Amino acid sequence: MAGQVILPIRWREATMSDEAAQYPARRIIYAEAIRRFMLRPEATSIAAVVILFVLFSLMAPQLFPTKITYISIMAIAAELGVVSIGATLLMICGHFDLSVGAVLGLTSYICVVLMRDFGFNPVSASLIAVAAGAALGAINGYMVVRFRIHSFVVTLGTMLIWRGVLIALTGGFPMTVDIPPSFRAAMAGPLLSGFRMSMLWFLLIGVACTFLLSRMKLGNWIQARGQNENAARNLGVPVDKVTIIVFSICSALAAVAGIIQVARFGSVDALRGEGFELQAVAVSVIGGTLLSGGYGSVVGTILGAITFGMIQVGLVLAGAPGHLFKTLTGIIVVGAVILNTLISKRMSKSRPMSGYRRDSSSADAAIKAQVVTTETRKG
Repeated sequence: MAGQVILPIRWREATMSDEAAQYPARRIIYAEAIRRFMLRPEATSIAAVVILFVLFSLMAPQLFPTKITYISIMAIAAELGVVSIGATLLMICGHFDLSVGAVLGLTSYICVVLMRDFGFNPVSASLIAVAAGAALGAINGYMVVRFRIHSFVVTLGTMLIWRGVLIALTGGFPMTVDIPPSFRAAMAGPLLSGFRMSMLWFLLIGVACTFLLSRMKLGNWIQARGQNENAARNLGVPVDKVTIIVFSICSALAAVAGIIQVARFGSVDALRGEGFELQAVAVSVIGGTLLSGGYGSVVGTILGAITFGMIQVGLVLAGAPGHLFKTLTGIIVVGAVILNTLISKRMSKSRPMSGYRRDSSSADAAIKAQVVTTETRKG
């Protein structure tokens, strides 16, 4: 058009506002934030929760998205989740524990017998049961580090031993005990809006173990041992000591779950906790923990336990046959492993998007530049 002055491209870029000039930096930040989130172990479990919630809401729209359903989901997730958190710490450390279900049953028996036959109050009996669980875990850890036997083999053997001991002690019959109402209320009673206290214990243990894993020296040692045992040992990490401690924590948390069940049901039987060992591994895997060790998240495990609860409750409400629970669980576990592996490989080797570098160094530089610009504007 006549009389119109067309500015060169570089001149137009130079006269852009400060906010527009920062647009590329923000895109770098947002793209890198998405990439880093996808590399988090929780990404898969979040996707599983969302997909299952939408699926079951469509299959049972009148039943699934209700408060009573959420209460049922959290009741299932809490008890399994407490065991799974311990299994997650152990898997991050590079080990497995197939004896947690038997430990849960045996420590439940100890708690019941101490209250029923020896007159212990529930708190003392529970503390002794947790200490017994920690001791059983320490036995597993000691055999692993002393004889250099794979934890899978060791805990498979102790699973059979503890289960056989429990069957012998109970004679194959249930044992009941009167639980004081105050103890039942504190461990498994109503909390808020129908939710149980077990959910609170589950979340508190999750917060504590997240803090341990991310903020404490022991958490760093656990991850270092799981990533490379020899390298961790060369760096001064007490690998054997860490291994025994984590085995003890894992079994102690299994004992806590057993005490919650004792408070809830007021009984123990020979099959208490059976199957929890494999379900705990499945929950950990769904939560993003790698079977190879060195990588995982307690938050992801919490979401994985909720996923497990959603599968159980959702299938019942949708009218599906009971055998589909294990089938669907297996599909989700295998899918989670495949998805975690593919996402980790693809995102760690991801190429620049939209012409911007998306590695961590460029994103960090962009963040620093934006912080300086913001402070300059305020000044």
